This record gives sequence, structure tokens and C-alpha cells, in this order.
Amino acid sequence: MNIIKLGGSIVNPDGKYDQKVIAEFIRLASKSKEKFIFVVGGGKLCRKVQAASRGLLRTALRDEEKVKHGHDWLGIAITKINATYVLEKFKQKLGKEVYPEIILDPTRKIKSSARIFFTGGWKPGCSTDKDMMILAETYGAKRICKITNIAYVKKISPLNLAKLSSVQKEKQLKKAAEIKEMSWQQLRNLVGEKWLPGLNTPFDPEAAKIGDRLRKKAVLYIGKKEQFFNMFTGKKFKGTIVRK
Repeated sequence: MNIIKLGGSIVNPDGKYDQKVIAEFIRLASKSKEKFIFVVGGGKLCRKVQAASRGLLRTALRDEEKVKHGHDWLGIAITKINATYVLEKFKQKLGKEVYPEIILDPTRKIKSSARIFFTGGWKPGCSTDKDMMILAETYGAKRICKITNIAYVKKISPLNLAKLSSVQKEKQLKKAAEIKEMSWQQLRNLVGEKWLPGLNTPFDPEAAKIGDRLRKKAVLYIGKKEQFFNMFTGKKFKGTIVRK
């Protein structure tokens, strides 16, 4: 089993679904005999809906904690909408090879002859990184891929970056060394111990803890879409590999 995280910015970069990208992943899955679970993020559509709803939620709920909770549920709903959309595109081409519904609970293993599954977010307090690692544990996945817009994990603390302006962040990221291979413990040391919503981090700290538990079995690949295709077709992979 392969667990693949498709960031919302990959499948829905500007409020519209990228048909070309979706078709590329369909081709990849059609040429493989392996099993896949695709975890789909929210992307720009998610941010648009959350921004538009903020005032309405405050008027309706009047309590900031409840507003935050409702905000999270809206984001999760958008990831499920995105996941369902991509699932349907896959099903049109690959039929019964695709499980017909999205996975709702990553802790429960679905028994099915299908080899391609989809899911979105799970519940508030969990990032899709953590959902991905829970799925890896549930299904015994050995290969986990996070497809992002970054080429490599950089040797710089996300918490330190959060204190800087956008211009300063860009400068520091350009100067920071690229990490081509690291251990799960080194990833944990880099991202810290606690997940903070909105923190720009290469991997969720809570997800990294699960990865550390699975370190004897699971290998994590973090990189751009093009490198993911290279890795699956046996070409040289340019990105960050996390193992043992």
C-alpha cells in the first residue's frame, strides 16, 4: 500500500480543478498494480470558503472557540469535496479498481478488492499529514508520499520562521541547507512537538511522532509532483527521504 498526500494546491491551485494533473495521476495508477490511498487537501477553495464564512460563524455562534471549531469543520468538508471529485474522475477511467466512497475514519481498515482509495480530512485538531500517517499505520503502508510545492525540506525551524516577515522568511529559506535524507527523529527535532494550525511546516509534528513509531517499516518521500512521478517510474528522485 502507498499513501499519497495530494495537497489542495496540487489538484485545485486557483479555485478550479487541474484536469491535467488529475489525468497524470490516473495514468500513473492505471500503469501500476500497486494499491494507493490518496489523501486530498483543501487548497484555495478551502481558504475561500473559510474566509467567506468567518463573519457568518461569528454572528451565529458568538463564541470564538466554537467559531474556530466550525471553521475547522468547513475546511474538512472542502477536503472531502475535493477528494470526492478526484475519486469520481478516477472511477470514470478505472471503474471497480476504485473504492466508490471516500474513507471517513482512517483508524478503521476497509475490506475491499479495490486497490485505489480516497479520503480528505478527518476531524478538527488533525492535519491531513496526521491523517496520512494514521492510514499508514492502519493499512501497514511502507511508502508514504507528501506532494508539495517545495523541492526539499530545509534545515530551519518552522517556529523560527513564523516570527519573520514574508520577505525575511524567503531570504532565510533561500539560505537554508537542503536536506536530502534524514531520520524520523531528525524530522521530529526539526518540526517540534506540537501541531499549530496555520504553521508553515514541512510536516506535522504529531504525524512525525507516528512516523517515528513506524520507522522500521515506513519511508516518507517529500517533494514536488514531478519528482513523485520520477520516484514511481524508477528515475532519480530529487526531494527529501525520511527513514529509520
